[in-house]
Amino acid sequence: MTAPQFLLIFVDGLGLGAAGGENPLADAQTMPYLTELLGAPLLAGLTVSKPELLFKPIDACLGVTGLPQSATGQTTLYTGHNAAQFRGQHQSAFANGSLRQLIEPYGIFRQVMDLGLTATQANAYMPGYFEAIANRRRRYAVGALLNLTAPIPFRTIEDYRQGKAVYWDITGDIVERYYDAPAISAEVAGKRLIQLAQSHSFTLFETFLPDYAGHHQSREEALAALQRIDALLSTLVQARPENLTLILSSDHGNVEDLSTSHHTLNSVPLLAIGPAISLFAGVTDLTGVTPAILSSFDEKIDTV
Repeated sequence: MTAPQFLLIFVDGLGLGAAGGENPLADAQTMPYLTELLGAPLLAGLTVSKPELLFKPIDACLGVTGLPQSATGQTTLYTGHNAAQFRGQHQSAFANGSLRQLIEPYGIFRQVMDLGLTATQANAYMPGYFEAIANRRRRYAVGALLNLTAPIPFRTIEDYRQGKAVYWDITGDIVERYYDAPAISAEVAGKRLIQLAQSHSFTLFETFLPDYAGHHQSREEALAALQRIDALLSTLVQARPENLTLILSSDHGNVEDLSTSHHTLNSVPLLAIGPAISLFAGVTDLTGVTPAILSSFDEKIDTV
């Protein structure tokens, strides 16, 4: 039996809202591939269960009052522990020292590696990111702390140039603007991610495009971001090897309601495509994703 593999696409700020003029996801043409795959636009309440395809809304509020935020939402998604309850509040943007107490022992990279398996983050990190960290102009995001605490080497601009990494904007437009490296298509980005995923037990790719669009309340930016993600997903689904389970989820809502620049209380999507989708049937909130992935590896190890 072929060993299970997982590719998690993290999409920041993607919620499931009601149909309406302020929700760009209500238009089937915003994400035409995914809409056709699911048989309906990505709206509140959408649930789909087919052979090797599961789509369901999951809770991002985590039993804590206030609007869900990135640091606690991402920590919860990547550790399986309720970071908002741990902190006693939702925490925005970057992970502080207390969240590292969850990320270091329970981060999914660390847990996968403790099973004797391999994990990687597909994102390319540019030199400017680490310069800003060193100069205290910014702090590490949760995904970066997953790498640091595993530890796993960061993928760099050289990896990007060699086709071994993807930038968070998917096409690398930002990389082309500031570094001597050409932009790529969403389709090429998808092929790169599949190649990386075939070499690792667990692969993570993060994109923050919808969250930026939501905060800017820009319909044009939102449509461009969602269409780019749709093109990426089209390649990923069509190129997916049979033992790879593709997962997509988010940390909180945002882009689905352009009437506000803030996050929302909406559920977020959980999309799973591949042989391990049954493991996600019981997932109801962000705490369930990492344990479901790890359970697949545990089952495989137990049968060896």
